Amino acid sequence: MNQLYGHEATLQRFTDALATETLHHAWLLYGMKGIGKHTLAGKLAGFMMCEVQSACGECHGCKMLAAGSHPDVYRLGLLEGKRDLNIEQVRGVLSFLSLSAAESGRRVVILDDAERMNHQAANALLKGLEEPSAGSVLLMVCSDLERLPATVRSRCMLQQCSPLSDADVRVVLEQQENPVQERYLDLAVDLADGCPGSVSCLQDTAIASALLEWRDLIADPARADIGKIEGWIRLHVKTVPHLLIARMLTQVVYPVLHKTCDTATFENREVLQQALFDCIRWPGDVVRHSLRAGPALLACVLQLRAALKAI
Repeated sequence: MNQLYGHEATLQRFTDALATETLHHAWLLYGMKGIGKHTLAGKLAGFMMCEVQSACGECHGCKMLAAGSHPDVYRLGLLEGKRDLNIEQVRGVLSFLSLSAAESGRRVVILDDAERMNHQAANALLKGLEEPSAGSVLLMVCSDLERLPATVRSRCMLQQCSPLSDADVRVVLEQQENPVQERYLDLAVDLADGCPGSVSCLQDTAIASALLEWRDLIADPARADIGKIEGWIRLHVKTVPHLLIARMLTQVVYPVLHKTCDTATFENREVLQQALFDCIRWPGDVVRHSLRAGPALLACVLQLRAALKAI
């Protein structure tokens, strides 16, 4: 089973409830994408399936879970190419939870992407939450709590999952099956912002190298070489994740914005804040408004450059 980092408090809360037989029938693990919530859910399931309730990794239950063949554990998430979780999928979950356990004392469902349930699916799940089957435990993983109906949230044990420390992020990136190469590790930790899953793409050395080049090009946005930036965008904007491109821009500009709070005019600060906001919005705007990513990014950089020069 994957090693868990950064969620020790949640693990302790869960195992205490398990040991005292006060385990809630539905846990809602929520927090930012990429912080290991799915791994955490798997670890919690491991304690329930383990013959000695320690996720030992050696007993028959743990080995079946690791192999993905435990008959008392059901995993459900968003299917490739689908926009939401539908009512038929949720009915499958409820049907599974209603059965008697085959190997352990419980039936466990790990429901990933819980916020992607459509209205009908959420309503179907609500009935199962109101009338839980004996021995059933639902572990829901959610990245956007507000998208879940309040009626669903209110019937769950809410557990917030926080971003990891830089030290934990580094360990996760070093120990994953395909680790980020050493020369890109500092960059990955810096860009991760506590969410190692968000920088898994840096396992690809071409993307990691491109991001290093991007960092150099925008190190001083007010004096950036627009020709070189335009060339970089033309070569890499289709392959490098837009969120990381934007995140790197904001990391460069935030310190400048803070330094100018007492020296720049109110109008100039507002212009800079708007330019920064547009950079942050760029990845989403490309999707929402079907923009051409390259020209839209270049416009953001030019706007940012002009705002910084004016200060």
